[in-house]
Amino acid sequence: MLDTLVFDGKEKGPAFLVLGAIHGNEKCGTQGIGRAAMELRSGIFALAKGTLTCLPICNPAAYAKNQRLTEVNLNRVIKPNAAPKLYEEKAAQHVVAAIEAADIVLDLHSYSQGELPFLFLDNDTPQNRAFAAALDIPRWVTGWDEAYAGKPGLNEGDTMSFAGKCGKTGLLVECGLHDDPASARVAYKALRAALAHFGMAEAFDDAPPREPEINKMTHIVVKDREGTFTKDWRHLDPVKKGEPLVAYADGESFAAPADGVVLLPNSEAKTGDEWIYFGVKAA
Repeated sequence: MLDTLVFDGKEKGPAFLVLGAIHGNEKCGTQGIGRAAMELRSGIFALAKGTLTCLPICNPAAYAKNQRLTEVNLNRVIKPNAAPKLYEEKAAQHVVAAIEAADIVLDLHSYSQGELPFLFLDNDTPQNRAFAAALDIPRWVTGWDEAYAGKPGLNEGDTMSFAGKCGKTGLLVECGLHDDPASARVAYKALRAALAHFGMAEAFDDAPPREPEINKMTHIVVKDREGTFTKDWRHLDPVKKGEPLVAYADGESFAAPADGVVLLPNSEAKTGDEWIYFGVKAA
């Protein structure tokens, strides 16, 4: 059973779930949740309504080792499984149950190569758009579910695709670099802004919303053989049509199919892992 913190508001309201450390080396969510929990307990702010359920560390074994995973990517096996065998498959069942019990889900992550916080608008509904706008994170990525459609070998289920299937309102926020202290503050502010948006707590920051920059993920490049990046790519780096992104040892390459941006490059990807994504400006 994963450690769970539950806070009840003064009145009835939505069931809000926040997740941290789905990947064990992404600790900003844990830290942001920890700060909010401390402030709730000490009365710095209070829940006006609803229930806040926190899973600060969804992958305890990987968290203890400060590594992404132990056996398999937890955010690729979020689905009901009557006979889980791998460590992350077992942890996933607790996350699945928590999502099923929630009305709203916020999943807090960090990433390895880039600097700018952004969020995934996986389920592009009016409710999720309003949720995203309230977080004051003006860089959004859409198209995740479409890009992974028909690729069960890569993704059996992630938190937001499962939340969408269950009819939940939900967002995944990439708060910044893994080891940047600023990422924990982004996680905390995102949680506070989310609670305020749903009328569950007072506003933490009254900054006016900014017009978002939206890019749609269109291509996934899996590291299926030896190769290297053609540059030290960072998330949201612009690229021109035909510009090579990766060069394989056998002489082949993957080039940008259009003018667009690099998304979530991972120079430490292992064979079979997602290596780099490509996206275009959303219409």
